[in-house]
Amino acid sequence: MVAACGASAPLDGRVRIAGSTTLLPMISQLSADFAAQSPLVALDVRMTGSSDGAVLFCDALVPITGSSRPFNERELASCASSGIAFTRLLVARDAVALMVDAGSTAVQCLTQEQIYALMGPESVSVSRWSEAGQVIDGAGIGLPNEDLTVVGPGAGSGTRQTLIDLAIAPLAKERDATPALRPDYVIEPAEQLIRSSMLNHQGALGFAGLATASGWAQTLRLLSVDFGQGCQRPSSAAINSGDYPLSRELYVYVNLAAVAGNPTELAFVDQLVSSEGLATAERVGSVALTDQERAAVRAHWEAARDQGTSDAA
Repeated sequence: MVAACGASAPLDGRVRIAGSTTLLPMISQLSADFAAQSPLVALDVRMTGSSDGAVLFCDALVPITGSSRPFNERELASCASSGIAFTRLLVARDAVALMVDAGSTAVQCLTQEQIYALMGPESVSVSRWSEAGQVIDGAGIGLPNEDLTVVGPGAGSGTRQTLIDLAIAPLAKERDATPALRPDYVIEPAEQLIRSSMLNHQGALGFAGLATASGWAQTLRLLSVDFGQGCQRPSSAAINSGDYPLSRELYVYVNLAAVAGNPTELAFVDQLVSSEGLATAERVGSVALTDQERAAVRAHWEAARDQGTSDAA
C-alpha cells in the first residue's frame, strides 16, 4: 500500500503521531517497519497518554493519535468545535494487567472487592495487603501481612481510566463513593517506568497495559482477577472472548482532511491497517484482531478515506 500511495517517488516528509503509552510498543514497531521502507521520512512519535493525545488531536496539532479508550464527550465536543472530521480505527485488543514482584507467591488472584479495597477511593488507610478488610469485610482474607504500595500511570492514562471504569466504579456506586483510585498511589508519567518503580517498592501492586507488562515476565508476575466468574488470567483467549474482565480495545483516530493532504501520513495509515500492520499487535504483546476483523477495519478505513466524513466514535 505504501508504494501505491507514494507512486514512483520515494516517500519523504513527516508522520506525526501522539497518544496512549499502551500503544507505544505497537506504534514503535510500525514506525520502525515504515522507516525501513521509507528512510527519508521523519517520524514524530509522542506517546504520553490517551488524554494528551486527544488534546493534541482535537487542537489539530497531530493528525493521528492512539487511544486505549474511546474519546469522551468533552473530547468529542472539542474535535467538533475545531471542525475535525475523523475516523476511529480498532487496531488491537489489550487489557489492564495487575502485577506483583515475580518472587512473590503470596498473591495469585484478586477479586473485584480486593482490588477496590487495595486501590480504590476508600483505601487510603490501607498500608498493608491484609488490611483490605478494613474497607470491605472479608477482603483481607488470604492476603499477606506485607507493606502495600500501588504503582501505576497518571490521570492522562487510558489504562488508569479503564481500571476505574471496570473495577472501581461499579463498587463505588454501590458504596456511594467517588469512582477514583486512592490519591496516594505512586504515579509514573509513562507505563514503561512502572517496572523499575515497582522494584523499588516492597510489596508493590502495579497496573499497566498488557502490551507493556508482558515484556516484564522475568521480574514481575501477572495476577489473575475474579469478578464473580472465577479467576481469569489476561491471556489472548480470555481477552478476545471477554472472559478477562479488565479487557479493552485499542484505537487509532485519524484526522481525515489532514492525512488526505499528506501522502506520507496517508501511506502510514494504509500500512497500519494492512494485514501485516494489524498483525504487529501480536508481535509486541497485545492481542491481534481476527482475520475477519482486520478485513472489516480495512474496509472501514477505505470508506472513510474516500468519503472524508467523520464517523461515530
